[in-house]
Amino acid sequence: MKVILLYLFPLLFLFNFSFAQQGDWTWMNGDSTANSLGHYGTQGVFDSLNTPPALYEACEWTDKNGNFWLFGGTTGFNDYGDLWEFNPSINQWAWIKGPGITNQPGIYGTQGISSPTNNPGCRAWGVPTWVDTSGNLWLFGGAGFDINGGESNLNDLWEYNISANEWTWIKGSDTINNPGVYGIIGIENLLNHPGARYETNATWTDNNNNLWLFGGKEINPLHGVFGDLWKYNITNNAWTWMNGTDTINQLAIYGTFRIPDTLNTPGGRACYSTWIDKNGDLWLFAGSNLSSSQTKNDMWKYNIATKTWTWMSGTNLNLDTIGVNGNKCDSNINNVPKSRYENRARWTLNCDNFVTFGGTEDFFTSNDLWNYSVSTNEWTWIGGSVVNNQGGIYGSKTISSPINVPGSRFGSVSWKDIYGNLWMFGGNNSILFNDMWRFVPDTTCPVTSCILEGIKENLINKSEIIVYPDPVSSISILQIQSNLIGKVIINFYDILGQDVLNIESENHTITINRKDFNAGMFFYRVSICGEVLGSGKFVTE
Repeated sequence: MKVILLYLFPLLFLFNFSFAQQGDWTWMNGDSTANSLGHYGTQGVFDSLNTPPALYEACEWTDKNGNFWLFGGTTGFNDYGDLWEFNPSINQWAWIKGPGITNQPGIYGTQGISSPTNNPGCRAWGVPTWVDTSGNLWLFGGAGFDINGGESNLNDLWEYNISANEWTWIKGSDTINNPGVYGIIGIENLLNHPGARYETNATWTDNNNNLWLFGGKEINPLHGVFGDLWKYNITNNAWTWMNGTDTINQLAIYGTFRIPDTLNTPGGRACYSTWIDKNGDLWLFAGSNLSSSQTKNDMWKYNIATKTWTWMSGTNLNLDTIGVNGNKCDSNINNVPKSRYENRARWTLNCDNFVTFGGTEDFFTSNDLWNYSVSTNEWTWIGGSVVNNQGGIYGSKTISSPINVPGSRFGSVSWKDIYGNLWMFGGNNSILFNDMWRFVPDTTCPVTSCILEGIKENLINKSEIIVYPDPVSSISILQIQSNLIGKVIINFYDILGQDVLNIESENHTITINRKDFNAGMFFYRVSICGEVLGSGKFVTE
């Protein structure tokens, strides 16, 4: 009987992940109570009991294997400097690195040299982060602690190598409140670097592996807001000031609605959402202007090739705007979310659909979920409430339900898994959260006529997956019959739900080699274009 239960549990676990209803939120991990201290466990070891503490404005990344990473964060009084990894396939956290206590100074070592003892100082408050094409994790600045334990704004650039488990201080100052060196706009120079700043965590990695950064706040000497756009070239280890002014509090120049112009600029702002479209252009939504009471609901696009901004949606007002909700799931050119900032939880779906969650207007905090379609320039309200300050409905952990929903919050962090599901952790609404949520997008909300590689979306479920022969004694074939065209991702798990092998292929015929597996039962899950086609199991002899 024990053997049967051992084999059944992971299968049920995987099927629960695969077949949650579209449009449903699921509380997956963490606590439903506020201000949790979390559970660290043993460093480097995944455990179902582990969870980071309740955090606001931590750093987030997704690695090449589809695992989620988190660093730092704050309670508002204490900043953290710990690195965490979350494996969505087993729904578990591991504390990977860091001091395990708050408000620690940075250990910088030698610039450009990695070391197992290096660690960025504890920090939070909108730290910019990126993932490069090699899978390394990057962060820049934020508000936190320097090498001397001084606390304020930072402009240090760090790289974390996952396989080596080591941080490297790459560029910038190891002390607080360092001013920027702009150089000449558009000209790369080793001496250039952005000034110390915070509240600019939403960033971009372009198709050429360059890291992009816009805006943010500075606390010394004038408490201003930046409106500058920067590009970092990893290969040359050099920053370039690309757009905007080298002074704070620049006013937005909107120009003509949806007409690009070299004079256009979003102006100084912080705490916004960003995305990158299939053409490699940068998108920015909302944020705060000169003060947190002046929030935005405008959408901007930056064309990298022409170096121009375009005002694409929303109003050009500096005051809070109530927005137009429309009916849930109904797209309309007149729809637009209300003004907000710290709406950093954001995702990109197929066919250039951008999703953003929540945010705040000081005393009014949201849990609404919105979709923006690049092809139609239309917003669609797709989830949550348009009424402010809503509490969460958790339901049962790992159980999907149409009534589940995270409570209103801001400063959350977000990831998308390899199956296209949206994940979100933590945030703030006068109380702090450490709950992990998963949302399964509804392909009919909004209704779209989007074409995926020449195939209509309503054909994506016409798929069949076959393994033959089974059991696998030497080599078997996994055959995928699907209308979807695109990269195939196959994840293999053992009976404990642990990752065994991940395969990416352009082919729909995959070879399963016995030498890659021990003897026993294994499970697989297949996805194309972010859509889960199915899952199953096989036995190796």
